Amino acid sequence: MGRVRRGRKDGNHNTIKAAFESMGCSTADLYNAGLPGFPDFVLGVSGANVLVEVKNPETSYGRAGLNENQTAFEREWRGGKVYVVRTLDDAVGLVNRMRRA
Repeated sequence: MGRVRRGRKDGNHNTIKAAFESMGCSTADLYNAGLPGFPDFVLGVSGANVLVEVKNPETSYGRAGLNENQTAFEREWRGGKVYVVRTLDDAVGLVNRMRRA
């Protein structure tokens, strides 16, 4: 059986998580779920579940966008959209959009 590759947290991961929680959202932190390309969070907001991938704009890896596994996951996922969050403003904007939906 193949070795499961564990994800790594981006440097802004905990800050983004704290921001979501301070806005009253639930967070299921799954960055280390062992599923190739699976997003970092399942976010619960206003009765909806949202998949969130955190990217750190301070690193070249983060600025590059989704990696190959993440792109494949997003392409093959039959559920809702995967949202990419880079900054606290992105987090606030996503929560506000979900609350208006």
